[in-house]
Formats: sequence, C-alpha cells, structure tokens
Amino acid sequence: MRPRALLALALLLLATPARAFVLAEDELADTSTELGFMVRGFTFTLTGPTLRYPYIPLPDHDEDPTGLGLFDLRATFSHRRSWLKVVVHNQLGLLTRSPPPSIDLGQLSFGRGQEPRRWLPLERDLVDHEGYSLRENLDWAFVALSRGPLTLTVGRQPITIGRGKIWKPLDLIATFALTEVDTEYKPGADALRLDWTAAEQTTLSLIASAGKWRGELLAGSALALRGKQVLSFGEIGLLAGLIRRDVVIGLDAVWDLGRYDIYGELALHALFDGSLTPAQPERGPIVPRALLGATFKPTAKLTLSPELHYNGFGEWDAEDYLGVGLSDRVAMGEMYNMGRVYAAGIALWELHPLVTVNGGLIINPLDPSGLVSLGLNYSLAANMVLVAGAYIPAGRLPDLRAKPLPAPRSEFGLYPTFLFLELKAAM
Repeated sequence: MRPRALLALALLLLATPARAFVLAEDELADTSTELGFMVRGFTFTLTGPTLRYPYIPLPDHDEDPTGLGLFDLRATFSHRRSWLKVVVHNQLGLLTRSPPPSIDLGQLSFGRGQEPRRWLPLERDLVDHEGYSLRENLDWAFVALSRGPLTLTVGRQPITIGRGKIWKPLDLIATFALTEVDTEYKPGADALRLDWTAAEQTTLSLIASAGKWRGELLAGSALALRGKQVLSFGEIGLLAGLIRRDVVIGLDAVWDLGRYDIYGELALHALFDGSLTPAQPERGPIVPRALLGATFKPTAKLTLSPELHYNGFGEWDAEDYLGVGLSDRVAMGEMYNMGRVYAAGIALWELHPLVTVNGGLIINPLDPSGLVSLGLNYSLAANMVLVAGAYIPAGRLPDLRAKPLPAPRSEFGLYPTFLFLELKAAM
C-alpha cells in the first residue's frame, strides 16, 4: 500500500470514542443549545481493467488499483426554541489519492456524490495538491422561523423531494450518487423555503434555490411549488417549477397496503433552447423520468425493495452513452445513469441488533449489464459504527477499436470494482 493510502487508513482508525455536549436545555421553555462533532474516515479502493492501459491512454501510468482516503470532521451547532431553529454544520475534509490522478473519475461519483449548485462562496481549499487536498466547507447554515402554520427557512439547508430508495426523479435540487456510501447528511443548497400547513393533512412548500453552473445563475437555480396531501390510504404530492431552465411538472405518491407499500414518482421536463439538454427530435420537447417501487417486510428483520426506473435523458444504445456521460446533467449530479430503462432490488437484513447486512442489484437490461452491491453495518458502540462493502460491476468492456476513444458496449462495464470501509463516531 502506498504512503498516502496508509495515511488515510491511519486517520480512519484514529476516530475517538464519542461524547455529546448539551450547552443549555430547558424542557419547560422548549429551548436547547447543542454542540457536536461527527468524525468519519473512509478508505476506497477502485480496481478493474478500465483503470489500466489501453483503456487509459497512458502506457506508463497504471491506475489499477486506485486508493482513495477521506477523513471528514463535521462540527455541528444547533439552537432551538419553539419559534426558532438555528443550525450550522462546518465540514473539514482531507482527501488523499494514490496514485495521483491522471484521469477524472469525478462524474461517476464513487462513494460521494456531487455537491448541489451553490451561490454563496462558503467553501475554500486550504491545501490543493495533486495527490491530496484539505477543504473547509460550511455545509449547513440556516435559520428557521415558525409562526402558526408558517415556517420560513433561509440559508444553506438540505432539501429532499421524492419517494425512491435508489432513484429519485423528483429530487432535482440535490441528490445522492448511485454509489453513495453515507447518506446521513445531505449536502445543503443555498435556498429559501416557505412551508405552510394549510390543514391538518395538507402542506404547501415554496422552494427557491440559488446556484451557479458554469458561471450562470439561471443554469443552476430552481424555483418550485410543492404540495403534499395525506390520504386514508397513503400520501400524494404534486410539484411544479422552473428547475435549471427546465419547466418541470411532477407527481409522487405512496400507497400503504398493510404488510407492503407501493410508491412512485413521475417528472416531466419541458425542454427549451436554453435547457442543459436541448430538445432533440427523437426525444421531443417533453422528457419523462419515472420510478415505480415497493417495500415488503416478509419478516420483522428483513426488508425488500424492488424498483423500476425510466430515464428519458438516457439512450437506448450503448454506443450513444458517451454523449450522455459528458452532458451537464451528469456533470452536476442531476442524474448518474446513461441508459433508458433499469430494474433494481435492495434487501436490508437485521442479522443481529448490532449487525445489519444489505445487498442490492441494479440491471440495465438493454446492454445487458449490472451492478451488485454488498454491505455490512456493525455498531461498535452506541455512537460508533463500522461500515464495509463493495460494488461489483458486470458488463462488456468498451470497444478498443473505436477512435479516438474506446466506445462503450455496456453501462456498468465502464465501472471499476469499488471496495469501501468507513468508521464514524459522533461526539
């Protein structure tokens, strides 16, 4: 193992026992002030033929295996009153990579997705070297004011929309990557959000998010109105907005059927000349993205979730994937797939009160290709967790005869095998 990978592993193992700090609390007055720390250490290993020559056009630079290490310290502060909430999360991240990169794996987003488009310059690189970097990032910083049925939240805040577990077609302001290792904290978006509880089971939300993409504010910003209605059999939601120069109409719902539930999402993108993906004759001016899934609990300790996904921005033929992979929608993390249709299933099994095993399979049936995921969560203590797992691809490798670049013959055949280990502790 190379020196930088050893450094990353050492930092991972130095996570200390957890402690909590409650600076002030008055239950009668419904107020509290808390300070906390979350320490997370990650080691990632990527290996596979696509990281070697001739898939990498540098005969003297072997990327297989590639070691990534991330040490992440998150300091959290929160102050709560009955009418006020102030939350600040400052993140300090050390990223190492061995060997130093000669290719860009960023758009595949192994282990961690792209940050949402942001407007305020609240992050800075303290050190930026070809093999390692140290970055400070004010990830959450928002104030929420409540009065009666209204709540106004202003600042950098996490925003989640949608029902899916693998794919969320409506989660357009910020979304997790397909291979996200830790989804405990969603990156914050610079936004203003107004929530109105119009009735006991009816909520309306107005969300305005400001962000730049390639220097353009409109290309990275969103304005959306969302309504949710609780029904006797479940819940239904509607969304309408201007999201990064697309007019988007969305519908999502969940049906509770007792021992299982069914959920779905539909997003219709109306494209214009200024859209990130211009309208094309074979697609038409309206591009749909859809999801249909279910959750089953055969036993109290086993949960199964199959999902079907239609990606209107993807392609039917593998030879056209390269254009999708180089598009703005993939680069900014709005989507992570290049094909048109998918089937998937995930399983979560509580093997022991301290041990949870999870597995998943994603299939692109038109290639065909697939991605298998395996993971294990082990609670070492009340506030310390060890996570280990792997993503294993299957599919045809790119065609080396194509010029000037190898041509994809399957989607997941482009992926390397991805192994990860995480240790996190709350303090």
